[in-house]
Amino acid sequence: MTACQTGGQVARIDAAAKKIGEERAAYNPPDYPEYCREPMGKVVPQLNEPVWGPQERWEILQENENKRIEWCASHVDQWAAAARGGK
Repeated sequence: MTACQTGGQVARIDAAAKKIGEERAAYNPPDYPEYCREPMGKVVPQLNEPVWGPQERWEILQENENKRIEWCASHVDQWAAAARGGK
């Protein structure tokens, strides 16, 4: 770094390195909730069950899955907004 020691370049480089370090240290995302990692459930047809039974159960599962995805997305969106300095 002997070539960079003229005109305060070392101080500028140190200041830039400090700023980059502070910005990287500020990037600390929260842990992703375990609730968001759970796989979607399965619907297994039962013996002597009406044909529409599994379809109705699957629709309930799908609705619950959509609610979970929506909650997880809002969780990540809230963190991202806070990380950007807004709410």
